[in-house]
Amino acid sequence: MSAVAPFSCSWCGLPVSATTLEDLSAWTLLCPACLERAPGQPYLKAKLKEGLRRRAEGAQPPVGIPLAPTPATRAATGAPEVGESGVPARLGLLPPPQHPDELEAWYLNRAPYDRGPLGGATWQGELDRAVLWLDALPYEGRIVELGAGIGFWTVLLASRGDTSAYDAREDRLERARRRLIAHGLTAHLHPRAIDAGPEGAPAGLVVVPFVLSQLAAEPRARMIDVAHAWLAPGGRIAVIDLAPPNFDPATLEQAAGEMLGSRFSDRRAEVLGRHLVLIEATAR
Repeated sequence: MSAVAPFSCSWCGLPVSATTLEDLSAWTLLCPACLERAPGQPYLKAKLKEGLRRRAEGAQPPVGIPLAPTPATRAATGAPEVGESGVPARLGLLPPPQHPDELEAWYLNRAPYDRGPLGGATWQGELDRAVLWLDALPYEGRIVELGAGIGFWTVLLASRGDTSAYDAREDRLERARRRLIAHGLTAHLHPRAIDAGPEGAPAGLVVVPFVLSQLAAEPRARMIDVAHAWLAPGGRIAVIDLAPPNFDPATLEQAAGEMLGSRFSDRRAEVLGRHLVLIEATAR
């Protein structure tokens, strides 16, 4: 039997070592621990039945979620480094990839970033809730987006007002530009490091999507410093980010308070469910 490349468990995110097509993990994309729990858990049971059916029919095995890059790979690609003091490993479950095509697939729940039937449905639902939340946030002045990527959020922000979007990669911003053109919108797109200092007039709203959960403590604190420096007094920070399933709201509230510190007031943090958290606060 041919070997199967290592992948992340589609439920818990733990790495599954290289195996063969004789192993049920290759057909279910579940780790051994999740396979043991499958009889008593509806989603895991459905994944097990689907895997058994595919194997019995002689179909091709599903494509697993690639393991998160190692520190050496991150350094080579310029991805944020996650150190020992970084967020828990499960926060990195299905982290946003770097290449524009892969990032598009990640947002749209397409292979190889397919989250499965239940995960895909809840992912889309939580993205929709995040869009409505972001669209309703009050602000005055201009908008700054740090980590614009392919422009998924940039289109919404540009529809609300004067928007400056920053990202370290020009190829991602080119995708954002095309998305803006398709919607008949414009924004100021800037290819540069997102943790560089502010430029231009202070912002009334700074949006930080899917960045902080991928950073260790020190670079994460710097990103908060930079976001605060962009904001005018009374301006608002909006964070959209990843969270593990069943993340405790009290834990999120405590983490948000420690992360934002005394420079922000009127803090609100919300766990949406299986995938996302939303944090907003006002700059003092």
